[in-house]
Amino acid sequence: MKYSGYYLILTGVVHSIIGLVLGWDILLDMHHDNWFASTVFEGEVIVDREAISWFLFSGFFWVIFGLMLQKAIEQGFVPPLSLAWGFIIMGLVMAVIMPVSGAYLFIVQGIVLLRRRSYSSNLST
Repeated sequence: MKYSGYYLILTGVVHSIIGLVLGWDILLDMHHDNWFASTVFEGEVIVDREAISWFLFSGFFWVIFGLMLQKAIEQGFVPPLSLAWGFIIMGLVMAVIMPVSGAYLFIVQGIVLLRRRSYSSNLST
């Protein structure tokens, strides 16, 4: 648990790099359309542009959340069980829907949080 925030940061960075590599052509098209409202054409959503935007923003979110979590842990915060179980459940659902994905990183992250919490509570009893 000591480095859980760093694990999330790494997950977000890897997620963003994959998004940039796989979505580069889509991003170039958005750039050529001057970015503003570049995910909509004649009132219709351009799904691949929406998808890559959300993909990259979610990677950025994991980096920000990881920075916050790591800072909180360093200041003595113990993440709640709900965070551990939330990561595990989210990872399991994602793994079922998208078996070839990074969903397993969230399962591992949740297990790390659970194991560290149970280890910490065993030390205090």
